[in-house]
Amino acid sequence: MRILWFVGFLALSMLVPVGLAQAQAPAQPDLQRAESLVRGGKAEEAWKLLSTHEFALAGREDFDYLLGVAALDSGRADRATLVFERVLAVNPDHAAARLDMARAYFALGDFQRSRGEFEQVLLHEDTPPAARKTIERYLAAIEERAPSRGTLMTGYVEASLGRDSNLNSGTSSGSIFVPLFNTHFTLGPNSVKAADKYLSVGGGAELTHTLGGGFSLFAGIDLKQRAHRQWDNYDNRNIDYRAGFQAVHGKDTFRMTAGRNEYALDNTDYRRIGSLGMELRHAADAKTQVIAFGQASEILYLQSGSQSYSSDQMIAGLGLVRALEENGGSVVFGSVFTGEDIATRHRADGDRRIHGMRAGFQHMLHDDLDIYATLALQQSNYRKLNILFQETRREIQYDLGLGLNWRFRRDWLLKPQLTYTRSDSNFPIYDYDRYEFSLTLRKDFR
Repeated sequence: MRILWFVGFLALSMLVPVGLAQAQAPAQPDLQRAESLVRGGKAEEAWKLLSTHEFALAGREDFDYLLGVAALDSGRADRATLVFERVLAVNPDHAAARLDMARAYFALGDFQRSRGEFEQVLLHEDTPPAARKTIERYLAAIEERAPSRGTLMTGYVEASLGRDSNLNSGTSSGSIFVPLFNTHFTLGPNSVKAADKYLSVGGGAELTHTLGGGFSLFAGIDLKQRAHRQWDNYDNRNIDYRAGFQAVHGKDTFRMTAGRNEYALDNTDYRRIGSLGMELRHAADAKTQVIAFGQASEILYLQSGSQSYSSDQMIAGLGLVRALEENGGSVVFGSVFTGEDIATRHRADGDRRIHGMRAGFQHMLHDDLDIYATLALQQSNYRKLNILFQETRREIQYDLGLGLNWRFRRDWLLKPQLTYTRSDSNFPIYDYDRYEFSLTLRKDFR
């Protein structure tokens, strides 16, 4: 009997450790689920699923690649570079890992290494066209932030044909009621909406000089001339000058710009704007940029009949840009802002408070074709009682846009665009709507 007890105890002592070992052994991660999470934009969940198995599975190519992508897309770009190095050590020809390694270096602000990795991928003849397009966009962004040459000149020319349903932003009514006089006044032709076709031509150039250490200087000019078929008294010219500097450090890009705008109407100087703007961009991860911006402007109307519109304006806001896909094929962006517009020439409505938002979406339909939609809203609350209308002016302006970007040849762009503007004001003379359709052909020089 003692022998039987001893044999039973020995068998049990051999089975129990095996059972405990099996119970304590970590389960293998579900790589298919992890890949679905990454593709579905849930990189943080994928990271939590995979990272606990890194010690046991590091060096396994399929696991490491998914872990690296999850790290990159969840904002751990520094960790991603280490994981992708393991993948490339096992398989130096892993093009996807090298592409994502380049994205990781870009997110870290290491543009020199990022450029080198992207160029390595381009050397592969079997790199898909969509991937090549993505790489070209990254390289263009790198060139903008950290040009490889000391001085770079870029430029463009463009021409547009279009139709404007309300080129003078006039009301559709031929008369308005003025409470002060308790009567209706007939409006002149320049105050009632006028529609016309137009031709616009323009161009611009920018010079960038890299100082080293992430610092660069830039200066540029844009010129646009617009001529109408019938209402030639609304022909206009816009000239924009700008100069400033940019500093790039890691994930942050700071840009300061001094600008000047000169607007001429019917060959006569009409308005001049001087501005100073600042922008800070932070790459939160490989797909997300957070933006803070501010601008101060001096707006001067030069004609005697419009000088009272002059003001000093200060705007500040926050924005976000987010890529929805790894290749940047779909992007959403938006911003909110607030500011003050201080009347400097006895404007009848006085100072105003400004609040607003902008949002948009862009999607790559094909390698050379994008569609985009934009929405902007601005609310203006004036502070002074208008004597004529016996009210304080309030209005909201809505702007909608829809268009296509067709890059039919290298450095050539064809852009059809439809925009709608609605100004909803408690003063009838400022209450209007406007449609504009344009077709623009543009040639870039790099």
